[in-house]
Amino acid sequence: MNEYAVLSIHGVIILFGLLLLTPFGSSLATIFHGRYESTKTKRGQLLAGMVFVCFGGFTVSAHTLWMHNKLSEGQSVCSGDTILNCDGLIGNLSYNTDPLFGQPWGLIGMVAFTALMWLVLTIGKDPMSPQAPLFIKGGLGATIAGLPVIGLLVSYEIKEGLICPFCTVAHIANVIALVGFFLLFRLNESEEWAPEAKKNFSRK
Repeated sequence: MNEYAVLSIHGVIILFGLLLLTPFGSSLATIFHGRYESTKTKRGQLLAGMVFVCFGGFTVSAHTLWMHNKLSEGQSVCSGDTILNCDGLIGNLSYNTDPLFGQPWGLIGMVAFTALMWLVLTIGKDPMSPQAPLFIKGGLGATIAGLPVIGLLVSYEIKEGLICPFCTVAHIANVIALVGFFLLFRLNESEEWAPEAKKNFSRK
């Protein structure tokens, strides 16, 4: 399958998650209402969107790691004569490994999005837990911490005059996840976080 066809799959997953984070998400979330009762709430809608965003971020990061491994074997996976060229960036060890641990950025992305997914699923499992706000702040802090890393990787692209489409999609997923955690943070501070509790209280 063409690499860009695969990239579009990653992009669609992330885009679907993004739409769930928007006001249009209430309509999209109806497809989950039958199986996931929580998606009838704003909280559940946002958490569902975050699951897709984090999953898409994980899959595209895994793809860049696969590309890194193939390029290290001498294969070409995403080269071209245009500015869109992954081989020149992912295939360059000085660019595609972090300066602290020497690990491929794709692997670090997989670990990061797995951690974010864990936070989202944990919040969704027990949203009334006293730890829920802490997990939200943890996710918000982690995605903010990812911004300097994105800045570093973009500086490599500027230096080489190339754009790595797969890397860019992973960067976008991090930014969307940041927005998602911010929306969760704001919602957690409001009465909308637990509308079912408010409803039960009004019945008493």
